[in-house]
Amino acid sequence: MVTRTGLRRGAAGEEVLLVMSTAYSVLVTSPIRLTRDLEFPRVIVWDALVDADLVSGWLAEAQIDPELGGRYDLTWLHRPGSVATTGEIAELVPLERLDVLTSDSGAWSFVVDELEGGSRGTSTRLNLTIRIDVEPAFLTRVKVDWLVYLDQLDNLLRGHPVNWTHWDRDHHAAWSRHLRNTAG
Repeated sequence: MVTRTGLRRGAAGEEVLLVMSTAYSVLVTSPIRLTRDLEFPRVIVWDALVDADLVSGWLAEAQIDPELGGRYDLTWLHRPGSVATTGEIAELVPLERLDVLTSDSGAWSFVVDELEGGSRGTSTRLNLTIRIDVEPAFLTRVKVDWLVYLDQLDNLLRGHPVNWTHWDRDHHAAWSRHLRNTAG
């Protein structure tokens, strides 16, 4: 089955994710929006979004061609037996915006804003929007997964990449805490 995702505007101006497949077409209108302030300059955060070696230290093993239309392929090392995600960079504005359309994990939009202050004189606000075709019961799990991924990004920026062999030992407690906080 071939699946493609894309964005369009609904009648009320809302963003709508269009999922097209050889088997069906579905519209989903419930984006997940997350914001994380990071104590690092924008250029460092940006590199962690588009450099395959850095992405492999916080999100998943990555193969990335950081150009418009380039690949953004991920292998989920913390989920043995899971299918690799193929992606394509749909929008790329260096140091500002990265949009990725994926084969099975929806559409991701990263917006990187510079903030004044912080321990290094400047810091960064990362705004992430995830649009995904998923049963409503699973939206919380998707949100929790991304909260942990953002924790892992912050850890990478502080010099602590994920040890994928020990992901359960090192990160499952945080995942469970985010689940309790999100569900409650």
